Order: sequence, then structure tokens, then C-alpha cells
Amino acid sequence: MKIIITFAILAGAVSAQNINKFVISDEAAKKTLVKNEISADTAAKITQACVDWATKNNQAVSVFVLSPTGQIVHAHRMDGQVPINTETALLKAQSVLYTRDSTHARANQVANNVSLQLRWDKLPVFPVSGGLPIIVGGQMIGAIGVGGGSRDEDCAYQALTTVIGPQPPLAGPPPAAQAK
Repeated sequence: MKIIITFAILAGAVSAQNINKFVISDEAAKKTLVKNEISADTAAKITQACVDWATKNNQAVSVFVLSPTGQIVHAHRMDGQVPINTETALLKAQSVLYTRDSTHARANQVANNVSLQLRWDKLPVFPVSGGLPIIVGGQMIGAIGVGGGSRDEDCAYQALTTVIGPQPPLAGPPPAAQAK
């Protein structure tokens, strides 16, 4: 019962968000023909919140915020990041756009499932935690991918909740391996 009440409170808080505060202006939407697209200002604030969190937690990260159509709205690479850190951050954000779900949730799906891992090998999905959809008022307005740290998903989630407000809950641990 406690879970249902908590979910109801969270759902109410999420639905109370004003999407217009976080998306592009009506004037810009006329040019792009897309309204529910994260604004550059919001993307920069999310990125900075993630960088601030990473700095506070002695981490260096790379961050990509993408529009729902896959364009880079904002990106940042902290000092000390190698090319794979930056590339995985982008792959995580792109994976979110493809699946409309967190990369952690997708990692849980393929955990202990070699058959599914092989089928997904050709898909543009990078099932490693650190990619989250950016949700406002029940709408995905973009995606964030964080790479290079040991707590990429925490960095992304903290940044989103700081700037946007409540987000869907994070995925839990992967399922236990089945005994053969």
C-alpha cells in the first residue's frame, strides 16, 4: 500500500510540472514543427547540475543532452575524459531515444540472457546504466547520457531532479541468474 501511495504522490508531482518552462518557445517550435523539445537553456542547466554533482563526488564525466529527434542540444566533457567516456555518454543518450527507457532498465533485460544479447547486438542500444529519458508532464522532451564515471546514472538522475523535478524511478538491480 505504501508503494501505491508513494507512486500516486510522485505521479501528482510529475503531472503538476509546467512543460512550457523546459521546452523550446512557441516561435522556435514553428520553425522546427516540434513543440515538446528540450530548450538549450534547460539542457545547459541539466548538464551543469550533473557536472556539479560529479565534481562534488570526485568523478569526471562526459554528458550529452539530446532532443527527442536525436540532435545534440548540449554536451560537456570534463577534464580527464578519454574518447571512450565521451562516446559511451552519447551512445547512452541515443539508446534512450531508441527505446524510450533508461539504459539501466535495458541492461537488466539483457542480463543473464545471452540470446537477447545476441539479438540486440545489431540494434542501436547500449545497455549500460547512465542514460535516462527527460520527462516533464508525462512527455519525453529529450534524453541524457552520462559516461566516464562510476555513478553515471546517479549523476544524470540528480541533475534531472534538481533542474526539472521528479522523474520516473530508477531501475532496480538486474534479475538473479537462473540456476541451470
